[in-house]
Amino acid sequence: MTEKGKARKSAVTSRCPVCGHESWRIIYGMVMPDVIEQYPKAEFAGCVIVPEDRFYFATGKVESGIAKWACQNDECRHRWW
Repeated sequence: MTEKGKARKSAVTSRCPVCGHESWRIIYGMVMPDVIEQYPKAEFAGCVIVPEDRFYFATGKVESGIAKWACQNDECRHRWW
C-alpha cells in the first residue's frame, strides 16, 4: 500500500471523544462502489442530511450541525462534527 493510501484510510477513522472507541467518518450522498472500496471504514448515510442538536461540553452550549463522525461502539453511538 502506498503512503497516499495509508493517509486516505486513516482519514476516515478517529477516536470517539466520549468513550474512546473507533469512530468512522460519515459520507453523505449517493456513493459509487469504487468509493465504498476506497473507504471501507466509513458510515454511508444516504442522501438525506438532517441537522442534529448536541450539548457541547467545552462551551456548555447547545449547537446545531451536520454530523461528520459516528462512534462505532453500540453502547455509545456518539455523533459529532
